[in-house]
Parts: sequence; structure tokens; C-alpha cells
Amino acid sequence: MAVTARLRDIAALKTREGISLLGIKDGVNVMFTTPEPFVQNPNLNIKVYLNGQRLWNGAGNDYTVSESGGPGTGYDTVVLAVPPKGFENLIADYRVP
Repeated sequence: MAVTARLRDIAALKTREGISLLGIKDGVNVMFTTPEPFVQNPNLNIKVYLNGQRLWNGAGNDYTVSESGGPGTGYDTVVLAVPPKGFENLIADYRVP
């Protein structure tokens, strides 16, 4: 029963694919935001791509995520481990409520 409810909740979310992350790509800046808050939990995670290559989330990996407005305001921030240059393509796939 609980699994069915979770699947129904996931199905109700809207998918966003290939969304450009907002921020300055200058080889220095590592902080980027999504145009709207996204769902972040153990079953659903944002997927970030740099030049078509998927990056991996988590401390010690390619990026981390946070809520810019503080806890409970919605995840909307991606902090990269390596800053992208201006010519690089930085996009994400995620789900919104």
C-alpha cells in the first residue's frame, strides 16, 4: 500500500528536462539555480549534465544541492565542484510539485 501511494505521488509530479541552470559560467562561479524549486529526496534527485555528461550528486562528488531560502523553502541551488567555463553547456532534469 505504501509503495503504491509513493508511486502515485511521484506520477503527480511534473518533469522538467534539459533546463539550463541559471548563473554565470566564467570558470570561477560554482553556484547555479533552477528557475523553480525541485523535489529532492532519496527516491527523486535532480540530474545535472555538463556538456552532455551526467554529473554525480553528493559530498565529494560533482555537485551538491541546497535550499537557498533555508530549510523547507524548496531545493533550488546546485553547487558544482568544478566551475564551468562560458562555452560549456550546463543543464538539469528534475521534478517539481
